[in-house]
Amino acid sequence: MRRRWSAVGVLIAALLGGVWPFVSVAQPAPRRPVPTVSHNIPIDVDVPFANPEDNLPFFDDFSWREFIALTWPARLGARGPYPRGSPDIDRKYGDVSVPTVWETWKADFELFLPGGAAPADWRSFASPSPCDARTSLVPYQKVLGSFDAFHGFNQAFAGPLVSQNRQYVRYETRVNRAGYQFILEPGGAHPGPLYLAANLPGNGTPHSALRFPSGSVLVKASWRVMTGVPEAQRKHYYVTRANLLDPLTGRCSVTDVGLIGLHIVNKPPSFPRWIWSSFEHVDNVPDSEGGSGRGAFPFALNDNAPATPPSPQGEPISRCNPPQRDPAPTQVVRKRPLAASTRLTNHAYHQAEGVKGTVWENYQLVMTQWPLGDGTSAFPSLSQPQTNTANVSLETWFQDSADSSCMACHGRANQRQYDFVWFLPLGAHPRKPAPCSR
Repeated sequence: MRRRWSAVGVLIAALLGGVWPFVSVAQPAPRRPVPTVSHNIPIDVDVPFANPEDNLPFFDDFSWREFIALTWPARLGARGPYPRGSPDIDRKYGDVSVPTVWETWKADFELFLPGGAAPADWRSFASPSPCDARTSLVPYQKVLGSFDAFHGFNQAFAGPLVSQNRQYVRYETRVNRAGYQFILEPGGAHPGPLYLAANLPGNGTPHSALRFPSGSVLVKASWRVMTGVPEAQRKHYYVTRANLLDPLTGRCSVTDVGLIGLHIVNKPPSFPRWIWSSFEHVDNVPDSEGGSGRGAFPFALNDNAPATPPSPQGEPISRCNPPQRDPAPTQVVRKRPLAASTRLTNHAYHQAEGVKGTVWENYQLVMTQWPLGDGTSAFPSLSQPQTNTANVSLETWFQDSADSSCMACHGRANQRQYDFVWFLPLGAHPRKPAPCSR
């Protein structure tokens, strides 16, 4: 074992002279946080070391703590009219009989309404439904759809993903109260609400750069349709009922969906360039280290046949390329392994009291990324080849590209003064329809 010399060790050795080769004081290995299972979203990160790799356990612990708080069962209207984003502290973690906290936040379709209409206030569900704009949302009922009929089928800047049971993976984006209020009332030099494209930076106007307040949190989730998935395997997923919009008919159907990926983007006071955390279901794809997931079930995104090559990126779903009725599955391969330290943190949380035995022990952190002090770089990046930098269910085709990490991709949004946030310029009214490539 290599030993690192401490200042005390060097001094003792220098004083002892001839016994220098035999005297050393080894520094203890960096301590690791103890798992915390709580409904409280962590406010900031303890950063005890100068070396980013030594700090990775602390950022990964932050990621797990916020994952647990956001997947805590939500309180549904018991105190006041629909207190969105409130944990039910009377329920145990792992109770999946009600939606999770983050699922009660505002969905992007509640921000980007037909004609650029003003969104409802935070507590209200008095918004038109993408399933039928003549009706209002049903409180706490999940809708996987948008007023842009094809939104939610594609990964960001990429095409669709099809699970092994030949169903399109669906995506949704939500924002917490702090972020939502900023979008509605940005204040300062901003001319008006940010759900209107005219009020965003660019567009030929000298608007101020966006700066979301501390405490803002955004999430993006990926869901697989559970049609044909055996009951024994379904028990390993967080499953909920959702209204799935069919863009070909314009109608919604109630379907069981299982969570397979979750991005969490949190802006604590010490990190105004956000902290980026990404989780996946353990049985999305075979482990890049040679393992095969948690159980003896088919993978969601891989046929477990080594001879099958990874699928190329397909053309985005659009009015020019509508979804197929029986699409071919996408073969997904994880190209970069999870960091060894992240695996240790995952194991600690999987075994933690309150998590072990719940559906959430079947989810794993695949990466935490944060900005470094120089203001221009982040950890981890492609310069750390032993570290994963992408979520296979949300960034399938960007695992090895220059934009393969959260901050690399969202850094381009920051260059355009959007504070690392893409969903505002992509969704703000009027939304530009994607051009047909055919």
